[in-house]
Amino acid sequence: MHNPQNVIGAALFSLAMIISVAAQRPRASATETTVRNPTAQPSPGAAPQTFKAKYEGGVFGYRKVMEGTLTFDDVNNRLLFRDQRQKEVFFIPYANVTQEFADTQSRRPRAATILGSVPGIYVPNPIGFIKTKNRYLTLQFYDKDSHVSGLTSFRVENRGLCESVVAALASKAGLVPVGDIFVRPSSSDANAKVDLASQPAVAVENEALSARVISLPRPAYPAEAREAKVTGAVRVLTTVDEQGNVVEAEAISGSPMLQASAVAAAKQAKFEPLMTNGRPVKTKSVISYSFRPE
Repeated sequence: MHNPQNVIGAALFSLAMIISVAAQRPRASATETTVRNPTAQPSPGAAPQTFKAKYEGGVFGYRKVMEGTLTFDDVNNRLLFRDQRQKEVFFIPYANVTQEFADTQSRRPRAATILGSVPGIYVPNPIGFIKTKNRYLTLQFYDKDSHVSGLTSFRVENRGLCESVVAALASKAGLVPVGDIFVRPSSSDANAKVDLASQPAVAVENEALSARVISLPRPAYPAEAREAKVTGAVRVLTTVDEQGNVVEAEAISGSPMLQASAVAAAKQAKFEPLMTNGRPVKTKSVISYSFRPE
């Protein structure tokens, strides 16, 4: 009969040998791990020329929700919507697209707000109007000749398709990324030197909201930035709630030495509520702050 102590000792010895052998096995280096499991996000794939889409409203004169297709009509430089019978319903010229983004968050069941024909009104930064659980291509358009503007959404089949379509439209329409959205750059050369003396100290880029300013404090000029002679404009993307208060503010451009001061000033801004169909609505706008020597 075997001695129990000898059996236990042999088992412990075997376990120690197994651990020792495992420890001596070659391990993947950090570089190898990175290669096998890259963390970089792949860029969106190429978008199809035509794809299924559900129009959710927002184009003046077309209130009815419709199933159909969207086509990149590059010959005529436009985004073309056809119904299920492939009849042309309406189109939006690439040149009229002012902003666009992919919407994936849930907040409102209907994906568009009809602005209609509003002479002289241009409402930038529409983020916050549209939030749905589905995948939407959401875009704002403006025709400077007819003064017709709108905010519309198209639901597509999946997230991957949505991202590729957004990227393709941005390229065709000449939009540039600002955070998670694409916007039309200023008509002036973005790389040109800005004459700070000609720029307003504070400017609300949403024209509808700029007419409803109650309080728009100027930011403090940080002593460190002043000593380093840091100047320039800081643009802050803000969310204004139904009471006209700024509830969110995030710097999207400008010197890091100036951004915190601009954000602090933006959070103190106050507006009269923006109204749609007689009801106050939440909106977004960029507030631009110009820092220059006094």
